[in-house]
Amino acid sequence: MNRFLEIGRKHGTDKVYLHNYHEIYPQYIEKHYNSEGGMVEVGLLGGASLKLWLELFPNMHIYGLDINPPMGIERHERYTLIKTDQSIQSDLDNAFSKIEHPIWFINDDGSHIPEHQLLTFNTLFPKLEVGGVYIIEDIETSYWTQHGLYGYTTRYGLGHPKSIIEIFKKSIDGVNHRYLLNPDFSVVKHQKQFHSITFAQNCIIIVKGEEKNYPYPHERNL
Repeated sequence: MNRFLEIGRKHGTDKVYLHNYHEIYPQYIEKHYNSEGGMVEVGLLGGASLKLWLELFPNMHIYGLDINPPMGIERHERYTLIKTDQSIQSDLDNAFSKIEHPIWFINDDGSHIPEHQLLTFNTLFPKLEVGGVYIIEDIETSYWTQHGLYGYTTRYGLGHPKSIIEIFKKSIDGVNHRYLLNPDFSVVKHQKQFHSITFAQNCIIIVKGEEKNYPYPHERNL
């Protein structure tokens, strides 16, 4: 049984009826279904996903970050809503400071704008526990060349240098950083803590590992 699909259908979230995330997410997050701690969702449009997470993770506190938090309730026994514009560093820093639980899952379903996705990842990833999962949703906008979304323009396209896909493609080597002489972590940060990175339909999935500095004979690279 696919609990993600079952609960997602129950609450009417587009994560299952439009994006089919139930086909990939359980492989990465079902190990945390009964974990104690918390998770973070960036973007709460309508509140359906909040209901999904509350039921899927019964032992977790849900932190919801949104530019306009829904439901009119900032704090509840099981969740905390934090008004956050993910395009603003100070807003993300404020949200970071209010997260009190050990975090096992961070899901970015916010503005879908590549620059915002990158800023949010670089800011929030340190909150994730080792073994935790970070998912960037709706990377489709990196292929868009016209129109926009939520008041933002989307002038990207296949191979565009600001595409979140192109940016994270370059971070694949971060998983194997110990074999590199001079790795560049100036754009996508925290790559020494990448256990794995997966590109799936309309999402990027990063699993956090321990930062280890094994000795390696780099003269082989010379």
